[in-house]
Amino acid sequence: MSDDSVDFLHSGPLAPLKKWGTKWSLWPVHLVTACCGVELAHAYASGYDGERLGSLNYGIARQTNLIIVEGAITRKMARVLKITYEQMPEPKFVIVMGACGLKGGLFWNGYHMVRPSDVVPVDFFIPGCPPTPEALLRAIRSLQEKIVSGEARNTIEFEKYDLSKINVRGEQPLKPPSPKHYSPTPPIKVDVPKEVDWSFGKKLIAELKSDLEGLYKSITITDKNRIAIQAEKDDVVALASKLSKRFDHVKNVNVIDIPHEYSFIVEYQISSYSVKELMPVVVNLFARIPRNNPRFPSLAVFWPSADYLEREMYDLFGVWFEGNSAMGERFLLAPDTPEFPLRKDRKLREEIYSEVE
Repeated sequence: MSDDSVDFLHSGPLAPLKKWGTKWSLWPVHLVTACCGVELAHAYASGYDGERLGSLNYGIARQTNLIIVEGAITRKMARVLKITYEQMPEPKFVIVMGACGLKGGLFWNGYHMVRPSDVVPVDFFIPGCPPTPEALLRAIRSLQEKIVSGEARNTIEFEKYDLSKINVRGEQPLKPPSPKHYSPTPPIKVDVPKEVDWSFGKKLIAELKSDLEGLYKSITITDKNRIAIQAEKDDVVALASKLSKRFDHVKNVNVIDIPHEYSFIVEYQISSYSVKELMPVVVNLFARIPRNNPRFPSLAVFWPSADYLEREMYDLFGVWFEGNSAMGERFLLAPDTPEFPLRKDRKLREEIYSEVE
């Protein structure tokens, strides 16, 4: 990592004054992308009073000298981080807090994750999910010591243990997890029936079965105010035409990738704003399509709110919605994002486990 800022502070006849002034005037601009922002707020609130250490949060990049990255950095956010860093005057520093910033955290194998250390030079990392306010203040103090001494030092060293030699209550020794696990993948179902006390739903199911006769494979109550209608792709347009007389909008369009079944499930969650009794009801209209020919009829002609959502699903999964004139245009993702990133056949970075020596 670059230490240009430290070299600047330790150069010239004014070095002692520059080091003293910078040490006690660290003004961080905080890039809050996740829940670690709460811990930063805690550290600078009255309980811990981070300002007493010579550090004060500030909101304008060009008048700050420290970035505290709080949480996950995505491909889009990486540009913001880079631009913010480049706007700041020398000397400038970066602290990354939280598991998401260190290694991606919960999203470690996400297509969209970027490590902050790949974007800007990082002075200190704070582990934890979330890290405590004390840990953040310890990082501030460590940065101050680096400014004065010119060297970065860890504030804690973790001892290494051989788990195979540790017994828990006299049981078998602990062993690190093996990366080789296998379990058969069950078939995917989105219309699992559920017994609920919903008299209106039973009446509605009977009416739908009568109105949609011959167009559906199954109509199922999956929960209170939740109905699933399974259909063949070729019948979806006719079904949507009939359903649009009762339900006036699409709440969501979703695609489920099922590689082991060589198929996608395309779902439309529809509901009604105009019929009071149907307002709490959400109907999941879905059909399967083959993965090697992912084409589905657009339903935006019946529900205009589906247009935006269909374009999202094309960006993320590559499902082509026939009849939607915007198909083929990149709509949601950054230009450098991998093509159709939510498809499960894309190789993801894997965690590596090794035996303890």
